[in-house]
Amino acid sequence: MNRALHASVRQGLQATCLLAALTPQAQAMAVDVVSSQPVEQQVMPALRKIQDTLGEILSAETETGTAVVQSGEKITTAITETARMQREADNFNRQADRLEKARKAYTLPDSICSESASGTAVQVSRATRAAASRLTSGGGVSSPAVRDTLASLPVSPRQGSYRSAAIHAAYCTAEEARAYGGTGLCSGVSPLPGGDTEIRSLLDGAGPPGKVPDLTFTPQQTDAAMAYLSNTARHNAGRSPGKGEIQTATGQAYQGLLTQYKAIQSAAAQPQLDMVAASQPLAATREALSEARQTPSAETYYQQTASAQVKQTGEMSEREFDAFEVGRRYANTAWVTDLQAMSGDNLLRELARQQSLGNWLALGIKNELRQANILAGQQLALAARADYAPQLQALSAQMSAGVTSP
Repeated sequence: MNRALHASVRQGLQATCLLAALTPQAQAMAVDVVSSQPVEQQVMPALRKIQDTLGEILSAETETGTAVVQSGEKITTAITETARMQREADNFNRQADRLEKARKAYTLPDSICSESASGTAVQVSRATRAAASRLTSGGGVSSPAVRDTLASLPVSPRQGSYRSAAIHAAYCTAEEARAYGGTGLCSGVSPLPGGDTEIRSLLDGAGPPGKVPDLTFTPQQTDAAMAYLSNTARHNAGRSPGKGEIQTATGQAYQGLLTQYKAIQSAAAQPQLDMVAASQPLAATREALSEARQTPSAETYYQQTASAQVKQTGEMSEREFDAFEVGRRYANTAWVTDLQAMSGDNLLRELARQQSLGNWLALGIKNELRQANILAGQQLALAARADYAPQLQALSAQMSAGVTSP
């Protein structure tokens, strides 16, 4: 278009110059060009098109700039929003971490009452002492022969031997059955062979050889243990005097000696009596045992170690309860898993519970040592009596006869 315009203008100028050359006589005159077809028809439309094109370019550039600005604003807004969301996420994570640390540090487990034996230790101990006082006179013993022996007054050694033989008929061993089975003293092998003659009746509960130890006794095992106690710690040294005999001087002296013997006999029987009492199922353990079993690791250990009597009645003896409390931590791999998950204050609490349990068991050892010291003192008294009594009696006889030594 521009080239055509330039060519038209150039042709017009050439025509003008040629006309001036052909008419030399013409005089120069002022001319007003009012209109020009080439300009109006070619130049002006081209200029308008150029102007329109430039307007379109300007509009396009304006729109492009506006779009760029808007895009930048959107990018800036997105970056700002992303940064805000990241800050909120970081704050939430930090808050969640603090809450989790606080939960681990300060949240108490639902089974806090059963985390140690302290919840029922005193009640269990008192119940055991009460059971011991009942057993000493035959309370809680189901066997009539054993119960009557424990509850009766002292009898002569010969009569006591008859009683022991009658009781042993219920605890006949395989060897005895082969020797005199079928008699009144041994009808056959007993389910609890040797229950009245073997110390395992006190330690592990009476039963056939090779049985698993039971720390909570059945009524039959309790009878066997008390029969063993009667045979080993309640020997009959003499019978109780009759009403007429005790009114004499000799009867009074006899009763005094018998009273002294019974006091020593009570001390000798007390350790065994405590063992049997500590093996009795106690209702005081039921609630604490139920709570402890809510912990999966404790339930696992209970199923592995609880005696048949406990699983049947839901009640443990003091011996088995202490063993359960100690064993479900030390001898339980499931508890080790729980321990590894503990941290912070919860771990410190578990260590404190273990220390408290150790202190309670140490107190029990202290009490056992006191009883042992009492027994040792009584043994010393008996030894002193055996040594000094003959000398004192000899000097007493001399004083009564009026003998003087130089």
